[in-house]
Amino acid sequence: MELIENFLESYGLGAFTEVTVAVIIVLASVVAAKFVYYLFESWFNKLAARTRSEVDDRILNAAKKPIYYIIILIGIQIAFSYLLLNYASYNDYVSLAITIFLILIAAYVLANIITIIVEDFGKKISAKTESTLADEALPFGIKLINAAIYLFTILIILDKLNINIIPLIAGLGILGFALGFGAKDIVANILAGFFILLDRPFIRGERIEVRGNSGDVFDIGLRTTRIRTSTDEIVIIPNSDIVSSAVKNYSLPEKRVKLVTNYRVSYGSDVEEVKKVIFEVACESKTVISDPLPEVYFIEFGESSLNFKLVCWIPTFMSESARDELNTKIYNRFNREGISIPFPTKKV
Repeated sequence: MELIENFLESYGLGAFTEVTVAVIIVLASVVAAKFVYYLFESWFNKLAARTRSEVDDRILNAAKKPIYYIIILIGIQIAFSYLLLNYASYNDYVSLAITIFLILIAAYVLANIITIIVEDFGKKISAKTESTLADEALPFGIKLINAAIYLFTILIILDKLNINIIPLIAGLGILGFALGFGAKDIVANILAGFFILLDRPFIRGERIEVRGNSGDVFDIGLRTTRIRTSTDEIVIIPNSDIVSSAVKNYSLPEKRVKLVTNYRVSYGSDVEEVKKVIFEVACESKTVISDPLPEVYFIEFGESSLNFKLVCWIPTFMSESARDELNTKIYNRFNREGISIPFPTKKV
């Protein structure tokens, strides 16, 4: 300060000392901002490039420009504080305005960083769940988080402006309660969608049964889950109904399914021959798993037939095609072996 003042006085410019110092402070902040920006470009970015994750690279890119402007704004604030040292009221206004800008920039940086982290987390969840739920829930969750950040930022700014925020908070609470009560079904379905995402009772492509509706899951949304029935009908089920109901997943604990089929032959048929025919057809079938081997049981003497049961395993829950193949081949084999299938009869 003394050097600057003496230098200016030597040229008869002593009256411009405060302005000169303020300009020097601003220029120094610009230099400091450019130096920090250079560190981001030349050093921090290179360090981030060495890691496998792209999150740190995106965070650095999102933060370097706002930090650059924050440093310059801090320099401007210090310069005005020095320049308006004898004008306290003006100094307070300028300082408040710059502080508000700093708060807004900080909120913007925070929102961007959280968005990057949540998006990365959502991509990992989407890859594991094989559903569209994460894709739908992710933008919704990011918007909620950003709204909360900017709302909190507005409250901080209002507090800086000496505006009483307690009535505003109370009003927002009442408004939120009213909106939540009016949209409780929507909120319940959205929350249930998040529970499905986290708990993963099923994923897309699996066959489930819920509330009497059976079909293949082809879409898990934020509010509803869609299944395709065996008759190619689309059933849309609210997520809240799924969470509050028993769900039968035919693909768990594994995708293979036990297939049980009953067969009836006439009295007088060779029991061992019938069992052999059914067993051989099941073993030759391409839709039946060889381990464990199929099993055939002579289960009962019916009113007009000898009743047998075939127990085998198929690789997927598409049981109708497997049952069709087995029934067709067993029927043709019965005809070739002379094994008759009786009509229900009753002697009076």
